[in-house]
Amino acid sequence: MQRVRKAVIPAAGYGTRMLPITKTVSKEMLPLVDKPIIQQVVEELVEAGIEDIILVTAAHKADINDYFGDVEAGLKSHLQAAGPSKAELLRQLESVQSLANFAFIEQKGAYGTGTPVLNAEPYIGDEPFIFTFADDFFISQTNSFRQMIETYERYGAPVWGGQKRTADSDYDRYGYVGGVDLEEGIIEVREIAERPGKADAPGDLASLGGFVVTPEVLGYLHVAADELEPGKELYFNSALNLMIANGERVVAKEITGAEYFDTGNKLEYMKTVTKLAARHDEIGAEYRDFIKGLVRDL
Repeated sequence: MQRVRKAVIPAAGYGTRMLPITKTVSKEMLPLVDKPIIQQVVEELVEAGIEDIILVTAAHKADINDYFGDVEAGLKSHLQAAGPSKAELLRQLESVQSLANFAFIEQKGAYGTGTPVLNAEPYIGDEPFIFTFADDFFISQTNSFRQMIETYERYGAPVWGGQKRTADSDYDRYGYVGGVDLEEGIIEVREIAERPGKADAPGDLASLGGFVVTPEVLGYLHVAADELEPGKELYFNSALNLMIANGERVVAKEITGAEYFDTGNKLEYMKTVTKLAARHDEIGAEYRDFIKGLVRDL
């Protein structure tokens, strides 16, 4: 069995739910105190053993490419001239580009979550890989991607990551799966539904945390693209549904011991920033005092 060592992250959208800031700043580059959202995702991937990360972006997303590239010469000179007091900052900046081997490609094709995977296919070859997003992530006792990789290694099948979500509004927000329990927290998937609504949901395991993708999925994704009606979105889950319909195994892994963070809209983004600021090594204690005082004054 091939080791999972590559990942694909789509980052080509306009981030309209976060306008007006996303007119000039990529949504994925919005700060979590002092580092961008996408770096949090990258660091979790690297911790799970990922070496090559393919970022599927767009022409207006140059800030992502710049961030994972060389430190700008003027900034580097400025930090070096400041002496030891800025040396650690420079080290942190220079370490970003060595987190993984990065490839940047421009998204082309139909709108939807399946297109960036097809765009990345030449970089993937015939290897398994992780497909995940840049606006949500887990902080967990056991790395969430590692949990999914271990499930792939056990079953040799694509893995759909998720957590249970049962609020009424969640069923209109996430994809859901249903199927047969293989063991505690692992399901052999029989049905995948995109934002089904509570009444039609096949289960209570919501799509959070991305996927481990086997090479076979790419063939089914091409079929889904060929069958796509004009003007429709190409969903990645369409490929998994075709696999299931053809009798092939897809499993879902419930991510355990993990806290889920969402930055996809203004409110969830601010909740995430507040939680992470309160835990930050440098400012956490003072920030918690500030929040307590703020709450008292409201």
